[in-house]
Amino acid sequence: MATTERWLPDFSADQRILLAWPYRNDVWREKAEPARKALLKLIAQLPDNTLFSLVVPANLGSDFPRTLKPVHCIEIDYDDIWLRDIGPLWRHTESGLEALSFDFDGWGGIQQAIAADKCFARKLCTQLKRPLHQSNLIAEGGAFTHNGNGCWLVGLTCLKRRNRELTGNEIKSALGQLLPEQCLYFFEGSLSADETGGHIDNMALFVDSDTLLYATTDNETHPDYETCQLLKNKVRELPESIKKIPLPLPLPQLATKDERLGIELTRLSLERTVDLPLLCSYVNVLQTNELVVVPQFGLATDHNALQAICRALPERQVIAFDAREFVLGGGGLHCISHNLPSSAIE
Repeated sequence: MATTERWLPDFSADQRILLAWPYRNDVWREKAEPARKALLKLIAQLPDNTLFSLVVPANLGSDFPRTLKPVHCIEIDYDDIWLRDIGPLWRHTESGLEALSFDFDGWGGIQQAIAADKCFARKLCTQLKRPLHQSNLIAEGGAFTHNGNGCWLVGLTCLKRRNRELTGNEIKSALGQLLPEQCLYFFEGSLSADETGGHIDNMALFVDSDTLLYATTDNETHPDYETCQLLKNKVRELPESIKKIPLPLPLPQLATKDERLGIELTRLSLERTVDLPLLCSYVNVLQTNELVVVPQFGLATDHNALQAICRALPERQVIAFDAREFVLGGGGLHCISHNLPSSAIE
């Protein structure tokens, strides 16, 4: 697309992975120790040449091991580690690197301790000395995926739930103004175990400019069978030049009693019990231009999903990672990560 502006996808070159240190006792079990161990294990599995930054709240600046790898640390307060949803979208313009951020309401109110999350994008851009356009539209980064060449897939259902005073067409119009010269494909649907109520990054995700992963199931008794059929039809609307890679969608899983021990119950957060279904999506990957980390859940479908991504991206290093601990907190590898242009850090 002939334009001087370019929105940066997850797999852009010359950027670093942004991760955050878990600490919420009402989200993470056992004072977040298992989640912290999982994060450190993830960092240890990244290739040595992978650039990453670790975000920590200002009052926890010394509360993590700095000896695992050289760590670029960013101290900014946040409420939880879902940086994909509270961080900004990035674009290169004639005047340099700019950011776009949305209003945040705790995923439709399921989390209410969100004061720091609402300010995260602004504080990040202030610290990096990068201009930020703040939209009044309520949205999270997980509602969007794009290929860097003007093709976007947007989860409309979650946006309608966040912005109930707007019609679907008004939301589409608002996004069209925020994302000019982009081709927006809107999908209405949500997976049954998705706490966000329709994030696209649990259903479909671009992994390069002409490759899209998407979730599917042929099991007609699966609670998400109809949603997957609708998704398959929407994916077919994308340009033929884009390869569409189907990945199996496991049935919703359940936590064990041990996995729910030691979680504080508060009025401000979603109650995490053994009855709360877990969404296990292989689409929700962590990625750079050289790397894809594929979530694994200890399920029979793990190997097939991993091999499908290996075949689709033979030039990328593909790593399998046990993501169950993060799923217990409500999200996946894409959710806990964000991509920060290296040029943003001077």
